[in-house]
Amino acid sequence: MMPRRELNIEVEPVCFSVWRKTWSKRSARVTLVVDFGDRFVIVVVPRSGLWFLPGGGVEHSESIEEATKREAVEELGLEVNIGQIIDTFNVTLVSRETGEHLKIPPFVVIHTTCAGGHLRREYAPNRKVFLVRKDECDSLLRDFEVSEEYGWMRPYFYVSREAIRDFLRLRLH
Repeated sequence: MMPRRELNIEVEPVCFSVWRKTWSKRSARVTLVVDFGDRFVIVVVPRSGLWFLPGGGVEHSESIEEATKREAVEELGLEVNIGQIIDTFNVTLVSRETGEHLKIPPFVVIHTTCAGGHLRREYAPNRKVFLVRKDECDSLLRDFEVSEEYGWMRPYFYVSREAIRDFLRLRLH
């Protein structure tokens, strides 16, 4: 298992209420690297260009493995084989205006492979699913300015970008 990594992410103050409300019932978030050999899955918000890896919250009554399998089916329509934990991120949100800190549940990044099902192209309203070639994802790894409208999603983007960097380093080199 990879060591835990710490991320401090600046957000607008309104993001605190979103994260407090949404994630107070979760013990962690699984972030899935769904590996299709030469490609992997990302989710894109077409209106903004924001992208992130799929996943979702771990309920207090479930294991990381159970949440991984459930989220893959719910969000992507896939059954997955679970590989290794690529990384675990402890994330602290920092208010751009007040400097207030909010530690949110950890993001556990799991390597998975497809075991069945059909990949959905719609993730949620206004979000599309894409397969990205591993050897053509340089643009994903660049800095990207997340607009205020999507500021509450910054943790998804930052964790996803770092997870892909780690995954490519572990798998391709």
